[in-house]
Order: sequence, then C-alpha cells, then structure tokens
Amino acid sequence: MVSIAGHFNWTHAVYFGLFAFIMPVYFLIFVCLLKLRTSDALFKTTFYAILLQHSLADIIAMALYAFQKISYILIPGFIYNNQAALASGKTPLPLISSTYLFSVFYNCFFWFIIIRSNGVALMTIHRYLIIVKSNSNFSLAIQQSRSFLVWTIYWIPAAFFDGILYSDSTVRFDSVENLKNVVKPETTLKSTIVCISFLSISCTVCVICYILIIKYIREKSSSMTKSLQRELRLAFQVSFPFGAQLVLLCFMIFANLYAKTGNTEMMVYIRDFFPLANGLLSFISPFTIILFNKDLTRRIRTMITGKKDPSPPRESIGSFS
Repeated sequence: MVSIAGHFNWTHAVYFGLFAFIMPVYFLIFVCLLKLRTSDALFKTTFYAILLQHSLADIIAMALYAFQKISYILIPGFIYNNQAALASGKTPLPLISSTYLFSVFYNCFFWFIIIRSNGVALMTIHRYLIIVKSNSNFSLAIQQSRSFLVWTIYWIPAAFFDGILYSDSTVRFDSVENLKNVVKPETTLKSTIVCISFLSISCTVCVICYILIIKYIREKSSSMTKSLQRELRLAFQVSFPFGAQLVLLCFMIFANLYAKTGNTEMMVYIRDFFPLANGLLSFISPFTIILFNKDLTRRIRTMITGKKDPSPPRESIGSFS
C-alpha cells in the first residue's frame, strides 16, 4: 500500500481544491469557445485560435497531474507490477506502452511546461503585433492565419523539442510501497536546465513585447480607440499567465540552485511547492478570461442562460480567422 503521506502534503490539498473548482469552469469556457468559433465571426480570429489551443494544454496539464497523484494511491500495484514484468520480459502491456509508461509519469510535467510556455509566448507576440504593428504585412499575415496553421505552430515545435529532450526511458519506480521516481542525476540536471532555458526564453520574449506595448500606448494615449482598448484588455488577460510563468521560472531556478549546492533540506522544502508553482500557470487563465475578456464572458453567459445578448457585435483589430 502506498503511503498517502509520502505523496500528498498541504500543497497537494490546495492543488486538488483548486482543481475541483477550476477544472469545470475552464472546461466550460473551452467548450463554449470551441462552439463560438464555429458560429461567431468575432471569435474566428488568430488570438482565439491560440487561446483555444492554450486552454486545451492547460486542461490536459491539470488533468495529467491529478491523474498521476490519484493513480499512485488507487492502482500502485498495476503501475509497479508492469515495471517488474517489463524487467523480467513478461509484460502484460504492449512493449512500447510499458517501456514509456514510467518515464511519462516523470516527463509529462516538463512536456506541458514547455508547451504552455510556448503558448504564453505566442499569445504575447500576437498581442504585440495586433496592438503595435497592426498594419504591417507580417501582422496582417498572422491575422489571416488558418486554424490548422495555428494548431501546428502551437503544438508541433514544442512536441518536437519534448520528444528529443525528454525521451529518457530509463526512469523507474523504487518500490510498490513508495513509487518514487528513480532518475539518473544527469537526466534530472538536463531536464531542469532545459526547462529553465525554455521558460527564460519565453519570459524574455514576453518582457520585450510588453515593454514595446507600453511604449506604444504612452505615445498613443491621447488618441486611443475603443477597438485598441479592447485589444489592451486581451493583453492584460495574457499578462497574468506570463506572471505565473515567471513564478514557475523562479521556482525552477531555486530548485536547481539548491540541488547543485547540495542543500538537501531546502531542496526537499522547495519541491513541496511544485504542485502550486506548476498549477498556477493553468489555474490563473480562466480567472483572467472572466475578468478581462468581456466579449467571451458575455457570450458564455448568454449560452448558459439562453437569453439573447442585447449588445451589438463588435469588431476586433485582428478580426480574421
């Protein structure tokens, strides 16, 4: 029997409490946005195409972490026995799935940190192009991007890097009682450094974009249109996931620093906060959508209540599919 105390602490309790509240809300937003993109021209823009993919990544990331922790308690024997069977050559699962089942439990967090950091960077770059460079040829081309191209840019590069950099299949569990990951030190170091690098690049891109947006707004403050104000609200929506990404980056830097200096006590202490540092990147998004995206919030409320929206349709700067 796996010890619950060994896999759960107060940070996990907070995570699951937030998960139980936020997941249904986020899933509702995702479903409504998916439906609106087929029926409402306002939501057939590149920004909402990216937001849809990012929402899906957030939902998968939250669900994967919850599934992993719950499976440790509910099916520890199934997980560990497949590992033992694989080692003896008598695996009850197909060979490929058995080989990678255990490494997936370790690597999936890094996969979705890379994917979501890519998503935050893409949404921030899009905000910069729409607000600051709305009439440039490149911006117009981005605004006219098809949904499949957005899907490709969002998922394929990140998945490619994940497949190359997080493909170590040597990860194992120590025992059926603990189910602690046994990972080579060099694998842990590489995983952490790569994650910090991707987060740093994404944060740097976001900082540059926001500095240029602020500079532009200061110059145009006396002649700001309603359409530009709406695009700025969407920039505020994206800025909070960027802030959550900064928190995760700081967490990863300190965890790596304590590991390198051999400060075991602080390393164990700070790792207890991983559920919150990792979860914050996904938990914050539905709140920012509700607070800053009035168009989407209004449409969702209309879809839930069934009452017709009295407000007229509004045009976005980047109003292309």
